[in-house]
Amino acid sequence: MKQTAMAMVLAVSLWAFPPLPAGAAGEEKTFFTSEQLDQLLTTTEKNFGTIATVKTRLTQEKKLSVFSETIVSKGFCLFKAPDKLRLEYTEPFKSSLIVNNGRIFKYEFYQDQWQKLNPGNREIMALVMENITSWLRGEFQNSKVYEIKAFAGKKTTILLIPRHHRFKAFIQSFELVLNSRLNGLDAIRINETRGDFTRIVFHGDVINQAVPDALFSGKEQAPQPVAKW
Repeated sequence: MKQTAMAMVLAVSLWAFPPLPAGAAGEEKTFFTSEQLDQLLTTTEKNFGTIATVKTRLTQEKKLSVFSETIVSKGFCLFKAPDKLRLEYTEPFKSSLIVNNGRIFKYEFYQDQWQKLNPGNREIMALVMENITSWLRGEFQNSKVYEIKAFAGKKTTILLIPRHHRFKAFIQSFELVLNSRLNGLDAIRINETRGDFTRIVFHGDVINQAVPDALFSGKEQAPQPVAKW
C-alpha cells in the first residue's frame, strides 16, 4: 500500500509520528514525582545538548482503524542541530520529508522518478515537525503546550499530553522512549484520538558524524541522495 511520507508526523500521518506502545503487556509503570521529573528533564536537556548530528535507521508501524493490517515501513532519519530534519522512507515505498530552518519540503517517488509535492496543511505539519526537532534537541519542557509526565518501565518514557484543543482533536498523547544513556530517543509513539497509532523505532544510531547541509535542501526537484552508513 502506498503512503505519503513522514510520515515525520501526515495524510496517513506524515506529521504524526506515533509513539511506541506504553509498555509491554504486564509491564508495570512507575510514574516520576515532580522532583524526579524536573531532574530527568534537566539531565536529558543537558545530555541531548551534546548531540550535533544524528543519523539513524527507523522502522515504523502504522495502525489505522480502517485497515485490518498494520502498515510497516522502513527508512532513515537525519538530524542536524538546531533545526534541520529529514525523514525518509525506503520500503515499501519511497518518500521524503525535509525540514530546514522552518521550511518544509515533501517528495514522493512515483513512476520511477521523484516528484516534489505540496506539503499540505502547513500549519499543522509545521507544529508537529517543530516539536520533533525540539525533542531531538532534548527540549521537552513546554508546559504551555503539554502536560508533562514520565514513567519508568523497561526504559524511561516521557509522556506528553497536548493541552491545545486543536492539537487534542487528533493527538491523544506522545510517548518518547529514551535510550539508556538519556541522550537520545529509542522510539516515538503517537497515540491518536481515534485509537490509531504510529510507532517509530530508531536503531543503528551514528552520532556527531559530519552531515552536509545539502542533504536538507528543498530547492531541487528530488531530494539529495544519502550515502549508506
